[in-house]
Amino acid sequence: MDSIRKVPTTILTGFFGVGKTTAIKSMLTRKPPHEIWAVLINEFGEVSVDQAAVEKESISDNVIIQEIPGGCMCCMTNVPMEVGILEILRRVKPDRLLIEPTGIGHPAGILDELRGPQLSTSLNVKAVICLVDPRHALDSRIQSVNVFNDQIHLADILVASKADIANADELKFFYEWAEQLFPPKLRIIEARHGDLELLLLDLDIENAKAPLFPHAHGHVHRERAAKQEVIVIEQGNPHRALNQGLGYRGCGWIFSAEEVFDSEMVVDLLGPPGLLGLPKGAIIERLKGVFRVEKGWVLVNRVNGEFTLSEIAYRNDSRLEVIVSEDLKPDWDELERRLIKCSIS
Repeated sequence: MDSIRKVPTTILTGFFGVGKTTAIKSMLTRKPPHEIWAVLINEFGEVSVDQAAVEKESISDNVIIQEIPGGCMCCMTNVPMEVGILEILRRVKPDRLLIEPTGIGHPAGILDELRGPQLSTSLNVKAVICLVDPRHALDSRIQSVNVFNDQIHLADILVASKADIANADELKFFYEWAEQLFPPKLRIIEARHGDLELLLLDLDIENAKAPLFPHAHGHVHRERAAKQEVIVIEQGNPHRALNQGLGYRGCGWIFSAEEVFDSEMVVDLLGPPGLLGLPKGAIIERLKGVFRVEKGWVLVNRVNGEFTLSEIAYRNDSRLEVIVSEDLKPDWDELERRLIKCSIS
């Protein structure tokens, strides 16, 4: 590591569905072409979808993307994160490193590790950027989550993401709330369509902050469905992985690359209001997937009752991750059966 010194490193935090991946993808399309950028993505579930959403076909060259699946990277003795970063630094010698933790990731442990003896000589940790959806930031259900409050507290730059679909009142209330935060933020800004100025990545931290809730993050327990002890991905026989912890439970599937899905059936199954046979009014915290359909590939995204379907450059295998509150007990077997029925090949 002697040849690597002080790679500018930025953490982009934020709760489920605030647009972290979209913001990173936007920045990658605008990076200096001669620079090598590395992106480390951490997801709650074992099945990575965010990495698929940032496929290099739609961004510039000299981008390395690496993922750490299976929970909050700061709750896993930090070994996966440290190993992932050291591998990136040794292998590609990036000019810049971006880190996207899971939506329920506590940033304190990540920051401690980045500033620790193993990484501090190689990284220059810049201002922490936290994205917030201004339409939901003041929701009492979100405000009551300690990890959310520490994401806000430890941020140096607070971003009203999705400002293009927030109304004037929502943005007004966001600014009134954000400007009362203490200590005050280095920047309070808006982002439309995920566009953040690249200059933000070079802002330095003014004062390191201690977390308000240092014990807010717990541990994640992972298991594979019994029938998937040996991973075999065949048509009609997807790989399934389960996750539970941090107040949430999730299930992810990876389908055969040859599998083709009926797009209308996928939307009917995964879009509001139905899904999983959950109790009426039950909230799906996060649903994200990529599917090979009749005329290409699509990204499905559902959060806070909003559902979007868009084309994607990704070309590999179909996959889905669903996250719900830990007190709900979805019938994952039934959802898998219904997903398989959406296949037309």
